[in-house]
Amino acid sequence: MNKSAPKAVMPIIAVESVDEIRGFYVDVLGFDHVMGVVGKDGKLDFCTVVKDGARIMFARAPGKPAGARAAAKTATAVVLQPVSIYCEVADIVAYHDQLHGKVKITDPLAMQWWGDKTFKVLDPSGYELWFYQTLGEVKPPDGAKIV
Repeated sequence: MNKSAPKAVMPIIAVESVDEIRGFYVDVLGFDHVMGVVGKDGKLDFCTVVKDGARIMFARAPGKPAGARAAAKTATAVVLQPVSIYCEVADIVAYHDQLHGKVKITDPLAMQWWGDKTFKVLDPSGYELWFYQTLGEVKPPDGAKIV
């Protein structure tokens, strides 16, 4: 049986404000803006951003009035979303150093048992971003096995 990986997968992430999230990813995290569409109200309906080949599309959350999410969180708290984004970068240490001081790193740079060096940040919409670079071999914890 031949198992082939897809050429590319691009998640479409629903957010309240595409303009706000685009600014965070482009201006703070250093992603490149690929394309966006501005709606009749002058705000982005969706946009695509890319970093080291990893593409993410952000789209307005359907059926949510503007400000609904903002009313549900305080100025200092962001509600964690049920989806995490795992983005490969070319040089994890350099990218970590580039972001240090610009964004709150919620999980420090660390080597994971699955062979990836990672760190995490939380975006303004509550999505957790893992940035990673594969640098080692998979070494499952005691009692676990790879199937």
